[in-house]
Amino acid sequence: MSVLTGENIRGKLTDRFVRVIQHLNRLMYSGRLDELKKLELNAHHINTLVLLDYYGPSRMGTLASHLGSKLSHTSNIVDHLVGKGYLRRGSDPNDRRVVICELTNRGRKATEQFIHIATLRANKVAEKWDIEQFESVVESLELLWRAEKEVQSSVVSSRLQNKPLDKV
Repeated sequence: MSVLTGENIRGKLTDRFVRVIQHLNRLMYSGRLDELKKLELNAHHINTLVLLDYYGPSRMGTLASHLGSKLSHTSNIVDHLVGKGYLRRGSDPNDRRVVICELTNRGRKATEQFIHIATLRANKVAEKWDIEQFESVVESLELLWRAEKEVQSSVVSSRLQNKPLDKV
């Protein structure tokens, strides 16, 4: 007979949590794939637009870091988005070698359109819950959001202190 320890329970809950998050990501993206095709974008493109919408104008290196890709790959993504009129490139007035990317009005509208579809889908899901269930879900997601902010703060802090990420 197997005895469940706190560590076993945490591991099982972590597995369930990760599966739920992955499933939610798939659900939120799958309903919007047709929209991406209409906009002539792929997941890399929309991730870049969403990042720039969230963080504002950013350096190419910063974009690559957030996207988890190499600078050359990010450059190809940006080239496509500039060609479609979704982004514009500029240079940093303090260092002309640094490339700054920012959304154009067309890029902002495409991002808003993409996010709007997720909002519609979330509203449809929310209609399925009674008030108590809905409140519980919202409180849980807010808890997740706060925890993620804390993790982000730890990551930024450790980068400033040059600590390895696995020590955070």
